[in-house]
Amino acid sequence: MNLIRELRRQKGLSQSELAQACCVHQTAVSQWEKGRTTPDVNSLKLLSSVLGVSVEELIGTEKPKDENRIQGFGKIDAESASQKLGKSEYFALTVSDDSMSPVIQPGDTVIVSRNKPYDSGDIVAVAIGSGDITLKRIIKKDTSILLVPENSVYEPMIFGYGEFYNLPVTVFGRVVELRRRF
Repeated sequence: MNLIRELRRQKGLSQSELAQACCVHQTAVSQWEKGRTTPDVNSLKLLSSVLGVSVEELIGTEKPKDENRIQGFGKIDAESASQKLGKSEYFALTVSDDSMSPVIQPGDTVIVSRNKPYDSGDIVAVAIGSGDITLKRIIKKDTSILLVPENSVYEPMIFGYGEFYNLPVTVFGRVVELRRRF
């Protein structure tokens, strides 16, 4: 079971530390990693918890992940977005504010493409600094970039190109689809 060895090393644990966490002798962990024996049910549960994976993944019966599934978020901040989004091409975001009303309403879900380039005038998923991802229309000017809400109650945000990249203002992708429930 090389997976146990790999996961143990990723967690920075020695065989002895893993054995102690699973209430077994270090020899048992060594035998599991060499594939000579397999953990019993109780050890599998403890391994799963310590290594942060499912029992199914440990024993190799977990169903393959659907690569085409679009991850959805009600709220996601810029700092955790890269990790949570991984390499996915699309993600879904449920809108919680009214800054894009009446075009996009609170409760609507938008599909964001991370791989399609955006042009001036497109609606993008953007975060300023480490804040939450929000939607704005992006307008590119000669010396500045504007993030414009559709709702006139909110003011546009204006950034010089240097400021845009130094804050950082991160564009996570272009909105390509709107899903609304009636």
